[in-house]
Amino acid sequence: MPSQLDPSDLGPGLAEKLRAGGPLDAETLNMACFWLSRQLEGLDLSRPEAAPLARRLLRVVGRVIIDTGAQGADPGTWPNTEEMALVWIDEALRPLGYQVRAHPDGGRAELPEPQEDWM
Repeated sequence: MPSQLDPSDLGPGLAEKLRAGGPLDAETLNMACFWLSRQLEGLDLSRPEAAPLARRLLRVVGRVIIDTGAQGADPGTWPNTEEMALVWIDEALRPLGYQVRAHPDGGRAELPEPQEDWM
């Protein structure tokens, strides 16, 4: 990964929106999260398990932003977005020996098994 960020490395759409300044929309923030997650492939982290965790968390953030912050986002899709985000976080944590579980007093159902087409 280059030591200094070159906007041309971002791809034309993302670079143009970032250069324009001003507030960023959900689509741009989602693209930025995805771009950052891909840049982890070339980064030499001190722990091998750090990159998959960071990559998954960035993609969760991007998904939540695009599902809830895009123009015309339907608040009714939140249960699906929330569930998917929690499943992805659970998948990121399991190799580290952790698991996302519903709190016993929270009145929430346990997470479903992940679906292959969620990625």
